[in-house]
Amino acid sequence: MRADKPYYYYLKTSAVCLTIIAAGIVTAFLVYTKALLIPLVISIFFYTILAQMTLYLRHRFHFPKWVALAFSILLFVAFFAAVVVFTVNAVGDFLKGVEVYRQSLVETANNVLTTVQNHGITVDQSFVENYLRDLPVFNWLKNVGGKVFSVVSGALLIVLFMTFFLFGSKKTPPITNPAIKEMLSNVSVYLSVKLTASLITGIVAAGILFGFQVKLAIVFALFVFLLNFIPSVGSILAVLLPIPVLFLQFGLGHRFFIVLGLLSISEFIIGNMLEPRFLGEGLDLHPATVVTSLIFWTLVWGVPGAFLSVPLTASLKIVLSKIKHTRAVAEFMAGRLPN
Repeated sequence: MRADKPYYYYLKTSAVCLTIIAAGIVTAFLVYTKALLIPLVISIFFYTILAQMTLYLRHRFHFPKWVALAFSILLFVAFFAAVVVFTVNAVGDFLKGVEVYRQSLVETANNVLTTVQNHGITVDQSFVENYLRDLPVFNWLKNVGGKVFSVVSGALLIVLFMTFFLFGSKKTPPITNPAIKEMLSNVSVYLSVKLTASLITGIVAAGILFGFQVKLAIVFALFVFLLNFIPSVGSILAVLLPIPVLFLQFGLGHRFFIVLGLLSISEFIIGNMLEPRFLGEGLDLHPATVVTSLIFWTLVWGVPGAFLSVPLTASLKIVLSKIKHTRAVAEFMAGRLPN
């Protein structure tokens, strides 16, 4: 028995070391193949949403399968086309008034500096004014077209993968593996609830911003919709993003704080009260696991990784729970200490 103990610990240590090496290799693979894997994963999630929409139309309105699928695709394409058109128009209108906003920012800064100097604090006003006039953010806004090519190429890959999924699914045998079925089921529920909650949040934000005639209202509403998919920090970023434009428009007046307050309240009610109610127990991930996965996938895949972190981690947890030797890791990810 004593002779077996060192051998047991040797095997245990070897298994841990091999797991760490394997994790490093997989992470490196994810990093170097992200240009292909990110569109592939996004297309899988889009296909999952389309499948849910098609299934709902078939059961709710008794549409034939091809009619339900065509209708779902048309809704999907129309939604993204509308987002692109409204975003381009909103950015165009904003860029027309860039010089006005720049001058407004300079005047506001001069007022603040004058108040500071009245209290005996000396500040080089000309330096601050020249710095604000040359602020690169306005020039950056005018040159965002350089990013269009990479976005379009990624979108083309997504469309290509979606085409294979949609038209190749007829020849694919039904999924019988319980782990894959559970994975697809959980991810489908999560994406459906998250998509609905994000749409509601974006519509409410658009109503608030349009009601106060905030510039780039449709762009900020779009960001509210998208950032709602990022756990923990997404809702905070969605509220903070409009602050510069609100400051340029309203200064630090009452409308500035009213808009921020309304956006914060809507994010809190929908994200912390309504969404958990419909999501139920969710994906059985501990909050610490969600935050850790957010950090990991953001480091590996950047911004797309932040959006995909929760469903990817939930899928990984399901796979680990079906393997005997990794079941303890899955329990730990759910916040339960293994026996």
